Amino acid sequence: MISAVFFGIFAEVENSEERFDFRCGGARSEYTDLVRGKCFEKYEKQYNNHGVPIYGFVIINFGLIGIVCAMYSQSVRHTVDHLSSSNRNGDPETGMSHDQGNSRGPERNRGRHKLFIAYCFQLSTRLVLGILFIVLQTQWLYPLQFSSKFDCYFNYETNQPRNSSNATPNNTHECYNRRAEKKTFWMYAVLIVNGTFVAGILIETVYILLRAWKERRFMQDSEFLNTHIKPTDDKSLQELQRQEERREHEFIPHPLREREHRLTQVRLYQEPLQDPVVLLQLPVQMESYRELQQPDGGSGNEHSEQLQIFITKTKKKIKKDTDSLAELRSQFSGPPGEQTATNPPPLKEPEHCPNQVKLCEEPPRDPVVESSQEPQQPDGRNRNENSEQLQIFIAETKKKIKNDTHYLAALRSPFSGPPGEQTAAKHLTLDQIYTNLMVIPDRAKYPFTTDRQEQLKVYPKSRNEESQPKSLNDLLNDENKKVLVVGRPGIGKTLCCTKILRDWASNRVFNATSKIHFDAAFLVKFRRFDSENHLSLRELLIMSEHSPSNHLDDEVWKHILQHPENVLILFDGFDEFKHGANMAVLAPPLPSIEEKMSLEILYQLLVTEELLKDASVVTTTRPTALEGIEDLKFDKTLEILGFSTEQIKEYVYKFAVNDEQAGEKLWRHISSNMNLLSLCYIPVNSFIICSSLSQISQFESSASDTLPSKLTKIYKIALRVFYFKHTKEFRDKRFTRQRLLSDKLPTEVENKFETLGRVAYEGIKEGKLVLEGNEVTGMEDSALFHRLPDRQTDAFEYKPQFCFIHLTMQEFFAARHLVNTMTESELTEFVSQNIKDGKWQLVFQFLAGLMNDKENLPSEIITDLLPEETEKTTVHELLSVSETPREVTMWPTEGKRNLALTLFKCFNESDRMQSIVQRKLQQINFNGLHFISSHLTAVDCSSLVNVIMDVQQISHLRLSFNNLGPLGCFEICKLLKCRKSQLSWLDLTRNQLKDEGAKYLADAITNNNCQLRTLDLTNNNITDTGAQDLADAITNNNCQLHSLNLYNNNITDTGAQHLADAITNNNCQLRKLYLRENNITYTGAQHLADAITNNNCQLHTLNLTSNNITDTGAQHLADAITNNNCQLRELDLRGNNITDTGAQLLADAITNNNCQLHTLKLSGNNITDTGAQDLADAITNNNCQLRELVLSHNNITEAGEQHARSLDGLSLAATQQAYHPDELYIKYYLANQAHPVVSPLCDPIDITDTTHITECLSRVRIKELNQSNYHKKRRC
Repeated sequence: MISAVFFGIFAEVENSEERFDFRCGGARSEYTDLVRGKCFEKYEKQYNNHGVPIYGFVIINFGLIGIVCAMYSQSVRHTVDHLSSSNRNGDPETGMSHDQGNSRGPERNRGRHKLFIAYCFQLSTRLVLGILFIVLQTQWLYPLQFSSKFDCYFNYETNQPRNSSNATPNNTHECYNRRAEKKTFWMYAVLIVNGTFVAGILIETVYILLRAWKERRFMQDSEFLNTHIKPTDDKSLQELQRQEERREHEFIPHPLREREHRLTQVRLYQEPLQDPVVLLQLPVQMESYRELQQPDGGSGNEHSEQLQIFITKTKKKIKKDTDSLAELRSQFSGPPGEQTATNPPPLKEPEHCPNQVKLCEEPPRDPVVESSQEPQQPDGRNRNENSEQLQIFIAETKKKIKNDTHYLAALRSPFSGPPGEQTAAKHLTLDQIYTNLMVIPDRAKYPFTTDRQEQLKVYPKSRNEESQPKSLNDLLNDENKKVLVVGRPGIGKTLCCTKILRDWASNRVFNATSKIHFDAAFLVKFRRFDSENHLSLRELLIMSEHSPSNHLDDEVWKHILQHPENVLILFDGFDEFKHGANMAVLAPPLPSIEEKMSLEILYQLLVTEELLKDASVVTTTRPTALEGIEDLKFDKTLEILGFSTEQIKEYVYKFAVNDEQAGEKLWRHISSNMNLLSLCYIPVNSFIICSSLSQISQFESSASDTLPSKLTKIYKIALRVFYFKHTKEFRDKRFTRQRLLSDKLPTEVENKFETLGRVAYEGIKEGKLVLEGNEVTGMEDSALFHRLPDRQTDAFEYKPQFCFIHLTMQEFFAARHLVNTMTESELTEFVSQNIKDGKWQLVFQFLAGLMNDKENLPSEIITDLLPEETEKTTVHELLSVSETPREVTMWPTEGKRNLALTLFKCFNESDRMQSIVQRKLQQINFNGLHFISSHLTAVDCSSLVNVIMDVQQISHLRLSFNNLGPLGCFEICKLLKCRKSQLSWLDLTRNQLKDEGAKYLADAITNNNCQLRTLDLTNNNITDTGAQDLADAITNNNCQLHSLNLYNNNITDTGAQHLADAITNNNCQLRKLYLRENNITYTGAQHLADAITNNNCQLHTLNLTSNNITDTGAQHLADAITNNNCQLRELDLRGNNITDTGAQLLADAITNNNCQLHTLKLSGNNITDTGAQDLADAITNNNCQLRELVLSHNNITEAGEQHARSLDGLSLAATQQAYHPDELYIKYYLANQAHPVVSPLCDPIDITDTTHITECLSRVRIKELNQSNYHKKRRC
């Protein structure tokens, strides 16, 4: 239709646009027609040079798209007809008629994607055609706009028209096309229609592809037809089903309904009845009843609305119940959530008669339920739904839940004392501390690697790193009502269920405004029940946690049975159920809903929807118990992974309960220690470690801003608390503070720990993090193990796999094994042989801490391994105006740094070892500590500082190229503040300190104990904020800093201004400031230029390399260095986009008698021969004090080089102004030339001895000197 409309429009425009509608002025009357015709031809050639009529383009455009749609319609017509027929007959699943369905099973048709593929193909074809026609219209065939005015040049003699701006006035004609505007309008209309079609097709394509990616079933023919192509058909069917349900009890007489209920009590596990009379009995009776209802007594009702709905429901029930029978389930399928290749084979379509009915269509109805059927209210609800008893029950239940869950025993501090004893232990509420968890679908697989640091990163992350923090209420919906949640011990399963219950009771979730609403919620803990005690469903709900009374009113019970979709039941801890392994494949029949039976049967009937169909049931379990419920079908299986790093931080701050300083203190310690941080991915470990650190901190470090860093002490406490809280035989016992903190364990626990130690030691020794089932025999249910998905060794064999809940727990038990089983000689040999092996590092760290309590194991086993080799190196220190090289003795040497670092972490665990090592370090006689590129972390800094704190001779500390971070910087600052410290030189290059680290350092250098003179903060992501903190610090009268290096950070003009203000302060002692490779422009240069003219400024060196100063900034600096207050000796402006203009300004400045500049570096700019000549002339000036000039990597040519060579003939007058011997050192670099360096070198003297000057100038040939020394002295 669109094609026809546009065809008519453009046909009329084209046919009516003859040359007589084309008007041209300025032609003589005898040439009017000739001019009009020729100019019209020229107009056509200019605006339609391919000669394609527009109406032809429109026909092809929309006609071709219409043909594609017609071809698609014909290609899928047969399939759509069959699927539509099946839908009308009440069989939307099979996707074809009943005749075809008998020969071809539903599973085969359900898997076909013909409609989806064909639909996607026609969409893509239409999309390509739409884009193609848009491109053709706008880029090749026609212009975007047809001009109504046209200038035409016509030569009357040659009759050859052409456009020319130089045509004479007599031969130029102004023409006007009356149809141009109309044609332009409709061409835009075509473009907009095409663009709209393309956009719509693109959006639809993205939509269906995303839906297909998220829901594979969407691509099946029947599903795609019902939900995308003809969604109204499916909605009509659903409406018919709802109408049938409302009339169900009016349709069948009471006696017939009773008989139907008796028939439906036959269970699924029974063999189907073979007598066809029995099978057809109920439909025949219903048919007879329907015939009686017809006014004419005929049988025309067999295709009535009710019959179609009845057939639909019957077929749907048969399909659902026979889709995956237990008899056909693979014997090799794994537990829920574990992906295996043993899915049960599809069941072929049974040849049911269309009118047969499934005998167990509904669960048996209890007399209580039957009696509760009442006429519907106008709003569709039963009168008793809002009854007083129900509202009272809901209110009392919620009140009881809120009271019971406010303070939980699990959140009570393990270090609280007896009543009346005032302690600092915290008892947290669930609302205060609860943090959402990381949850993923199915079971998680952990890619354990050989690198220990990578192994530690495995635990807090999901397999695809795509999961987000979620609470379980986010995972319940109408499609997923039966949910299984898997998680290792302490991961937060029970607390999560309790939180859901509490949030429901507080109307935060699952309320009337939520997508899914619950009137009643129950929490059932498996460990409270014994399988031998039989109970009914009603009794089970009464015995649930937080039940308000010991009975359930009839009105409430009726409501639960009538509206199971509004009921939530949480089953917590299936692994704690003694008889979980007794779960039958199929539950026995349920004659009455009040019948009593074992808990495992009740649970199974609830999950399989034989009881309380559509109720939401959530089950939690450890992975070790999954085999007991592997035959149950859950809508979704999830695994809780615990906390990510962000959730750990959130939890820590919540633990501090609004005390931000305490939270910061805890988080600083945990985040700086990768072992603790990784262990805290288990929520209960986060609670234990936070409780332990808080307790230790309050006792030992109340006056300090630090935390204890002895890892062994923390793990000893954490292990005991975790084990007692999550082991079955101890879980419900109350442990006193003394028992938790005591090193003495019950005998049976000590025996188990010895076995765990042997397993842990052997695992690390053999490099095995994943343990086989035979290696943990008898300990499979230990809270310290995590059950991994089974490993398939061949087609018919699966082996269970386990791992410790955390790698550090395995390492701790391995250390216990070493300290408890090895003699002194055995341990000495073992440690010396493995101390350099990375996999034993933390084991030896724990070993050192455990040896502290073993009198029979001397500390020298570890302290004697301390290396003693040193090396000499030279560093430059700014002692006055100039730098002075100083020889420093560095320890440890390059090959011994990793060993020394490992030993430092061991020494930090033992007070005995620390005192021994401090004496040994003083005997080594070094004054510089060297740990460059040693992979130091924040926790390593803590160990380092604790050990060397009292070693007074250390003056130089080089920790560059590590990963200290702000927290590591915080630890280093302790050295600067130490009263005994003599540290004067500190290199922290490339350590990711950021502004936070800069703030710590700024605070440290203002301490009156700090003697630091040189600070290197190169490449640390410091911004203007950090620059401001440092600027404020160097104005403090306690600050003794002389050299500050901020090379390669993110400082802008704002930060430059802060520093400029600081160096003008009379307290500032700064002599050297390096701001290379920041983001400073000429504005920042101006601030610094103003500062160095201040009489308080003592700056001698300013490095602004690789910023963006430009000539404007060079002008500001040139003006500054001519000021008599300026003390600047060295100015580095390399790589700043300075041209000859800036070079001339600087050249003029260095000839000023106030300029004291000795070194000027301008390499890597845009200086040409002109600028080089200006600078060359300047250094011959009597006032110039310059001794070093660097111009490499500019645009200087051979001519500039020749001019530089003329310096070889320096006049006597120039050399007579030399100042001191060996001071005049002019390096004139010419980049990228055959002769890159011209370097006149002389030893000037303070006398006018021409002979000596000549000898000085001719000492080395210039050319040879350039080539031999260029690479040695080159400046980039």
